[in-house]
Parts: sequence; C-alpha cells; structure tokens
Amino acid sequence: MFDLLPELSDQQVAELVNEGNTDAFVELTARYMGLIRGKASAFRGVPIEPEDLYQEGLLGLLHAAHSYKASGSASFKTYAGVCIYHQMVTACRSALSRKNLPLHNFVSFHDAEQDDSWTASFLSDQIANPETLLIDRENLEGLRARINQSLSKMEQEVLFLYLNGCTYQEIAQKQAVSVKAVDNAIQRVRKKLKNPF
Repeated sequence: MFDLLPELSDQQVAELVNEGNTDAFVELTARYMGLIRGKASAFRGVPIEPEDLYQEGLLGLLHAAHSYKASGSASFKTYAGVCIYHQMVTACRSALSRKNLPLHNFVSFHDAEQDDSWTASFLSDQIANPETLLIDRENLEGLRARINQSLSKMEQEVLFLYLNGCTYQEIAQKQAVSVKAVDNAIQRVRKKLKNPF
C-alpha cells in the first residue's frame, strides 16, 4: 500500500490518515512539511521554538485530515493550510499568554491575502526538490522510531489520543487517570520528542 501512496491525491491520502493509516500520515507530512516550515517562518520573534511550531503544524495537518469534508468548496490543500496556520496561532497565543505578553505585539509577516501566493511560491521550491522530500520522509521515520523507543506505552497512547483531537479530560477518562497525569504525560512526550526535525 505504501508504494501506491505517492500516486494518490492529497485528499485520498488524508482519507487514509482518517482511517488510521500511519504510512499515509508519513506521506501527507512529507508533502506538507514545506508548507509547515513556511507557515512557521511567519512567526519569528514569538517565544516559541521553530521545532515546537513544526509539531503544532503537524497537529494542524492531522486535524485537517480528520475533519476535511470533500463536499466543501475548499481543496484539501487550502483547508490544511488554514488548519496548520490556526494551530500555530493558537500555540503562539498560549505561549504569549504564559509570559503575560499582550497579543497585539504579535505581527505575522504575511497577511491573509498574500499568504496563498506566498505559500504556492514557497511550495513550488520545496516540492520540486526530491532531496527535500526524502529528507522529510527520513525525519518522519526517525520520529516514528523515536516515539517507539523513547515513549512508554501510556505516553504513546496519550499522544495518539491527543493527536486525534481528544481533550485532556477525554484522555484522562479513557486512560482512567487524572487530568494532571495526562498533562504530565504530554509534557514528558514534548520533552522526549524535542527537536525531532
């Protein structure tokens, strides 16, 4: 099946991700890592590491794969870009609020109207480069190996539920642990997976 993934459209790969196919998520991530990096570059100057923004972008991509409706007017690529951007904005707001900084100091380098043309230009450079795609795929395989080697079974389960959009309360209920235990597990996961790219 993995050999056929490159031939599928983004929407078809997203549908496989929604069905739980991890190879499909690796493929989708390889296709969208350039977009994620491009969106993250618009957040220079905020108190959050680029690697953390990449992780937030991956969460946004996963959310897009799970929530995309083909019957809508937007293509998957457009929808995914919006989800990735909003996930990063949410992470930045959270980082800024933790430091008690006013959000109005945050300035994006791209306004909404310019964003699509800039993204298309950026992606054409990234997607056209097979070396970049190969490196992205190797990074994702490394991340998968790191998850399997570094995280406990409970941490892997918490991460899976979190990436599938469950709230801390829902995860706590499913795992039969406290919300604090879930928060601690997420923090350990973030620490263990720091700088995977």
